[in-house]
Parts: sequence; C-alpha cells; structure tokens
Amino acid sequence: MSLNLPVAELMLERGDSGLGFNIRGGTDIPHVPGDSGIFVTRLKEDGAAFKDGRLKEGDKILEVNGKNIERVTHNEAVQIFITAGNTVRMKVQHGAYNELMKNLSSSRPGAGGGAAKIIVIALLVLAVAGIGGFVFHRSQQQA
Repeated sequence: MSLNLPVAELMLERGDSGLGFNIRGGTDIPHVPGDSGIFVTRLKEDGAAFKDGRLKEGDKILEVNGKNIERVTHNEAVQIFITAGNTVRMKVQHGAYNELMKNLSSSRPGAGGGAAKIIVIALLVLAVAGIGGFVFHRSQQQA
C-alpha cells in the first residue's frame, strides 16, 4: 500500500542492549491488511532506538543499510537486522501504521455507514407498511 508520507533517514549505533525495538509484518504475516511492510511495534527503554528518540512505534521501515525490506518475510527482516552490524542506517516512514489504518477504515465498504443506513431505512419502511396493513385490516373488520 502506497503512502504519501515523507521518508526519514536514521542511523543507530547498536548498544549493549541491541537496537532495542520489536518489529511485526512481512510478506508471510502482514501486520496491516494489504501492506506487507515491516513496522515498529515496541521500543525498549534501554535500547538504542529509544535513547536516540527518532524511531517510534508505528513507523514503517523501508530500508536497512541500503537493502529494501518492503517485500521480505518476517524472518528475513529479523535476519537483516541481526546481521546489520553495529551501525545501522534505516529509511522509515514515521506514523505509517496509523495512516494506513486510517486509510483502511475510510476505504472499507460500509465504513461510512452507508449499507447500515440502507438496512435501517428498509426496516423502517417494512415496519410502517406492516403497521399500515394492520390498521387497514382492523378498520375493515369493524366496518
């Protein structure tokens, strides 16, 4: 899924506690329906990413040390990070998860309530017709 978010470049030095973040996603287990990208899901307070302050939960990681990871499996992404060395350069889109979820909810059929409104109106019409039929039938019996 394409986003019109700016791409930021980050460089992290792997610390004693590692890079310090968890990821989700990949072509085999997408984190967002329709997007197989790799997303940051958690920052560890003692990790390099948290201390640096630029990487956030919900960011989409596009590249690691020049390697595009937008269409890799989850395990491939993990291996890329494990073997990335002490200095890790990344290209990311900040806030991509929230933006994708917002786009997803607004583009789903019925997200605006259109289908639900039609059903409610149809039920109201049927109810009014039923009541009208009942009243007509009762008035015919009394006459």
